[in-house]
Amino acid sequence: MKEVVIILRPKMYFKTKKALVDAGFHSLTVKEVIGRGKKPVQYEMDDPDSEIKHRVVAKKMIEMYVRDEDVQRLIDTVVEVNKTNMAGDGKIFVLPAKNAIRIRTFEQGNDAII
Repeated sequence: MKEVVIILRPKMYFKTKKALVDAGFHSLTVKEVIGRGKKPVQYEMDDPDSEIKHRVVAKKMIEMYVRDEDVQRLIDTVVEVNKTNMAGDGKIFVLPAKNAIRIRTFEQGNDAII
């Protein structure tokens, strides 16, 4: 079992969510976050002489727990929807998840997440 954390542009959230549901991934947690990547990004303000570098920007963060055998399909789905070959397309982090327990039934492991 893996925890998958996806960080993407807010405007891509609904398109990504639809693709995930269409691919059979229904369970997710979503947060609004702010952050930035490693490269400085220049943003012009109303005053053209004023520039801000290293500004944080709004992002959506999706957290999902999936079976090991579903991870690559999840990654492929997210990349297909979000890849524009431009800085800011997002990141996907795959982390080990030791266990999951469904509180209502006490199911554990993969049974708790599907």
